[in-house]
Amino acid sequence: KETLGKANAYTDSQAKETLGKANNYTNNKFNQLSDLSNQRFKQLGDKIARAEKRLNAGVAGVTAIASIPYVAGNVFSYGIGLGNYQNGNAVAAGIQYKTSPNTNVRLNVSWDSSNNTALGVGLAGGW
Repeated sequence: KETLGKANAYTDSQAKETLGKANNYTNNKFNQLSDLSNQRFKQLGDKIARAEKRLNAGVAGVTAIASIPYVAGNVFSYGIGLGNYQNGNAVAAGIQYKTSPNTNVRLNVSWDSSNNTALGVGLAGGW
């Protein structure tokens, strides 16, 4: 009976030790996975924030181009425009040349706060 008691005690202690090791292993793996997931979500959030900043700057750039005023009656005209959208800013410049009494061409360029450049060219005609 004493031998059986010692064997049971030994088995119980080994089972407890094995369970403890298994729990530690599982907890460590779960923590590693959790840390990796948090890191990946942070990276994704950073990418989204950078994309949003570039997008806002791009919208500001086209706003600046659209805001350029021109003098309609002159053969040659130029203008400057500014644009802002949320955290994006831009400046734009453009020229317009009246190629004939019924047509003109326009060239615009903008520079935004994300160091991007937008270029636009247009042709207008009327009668």
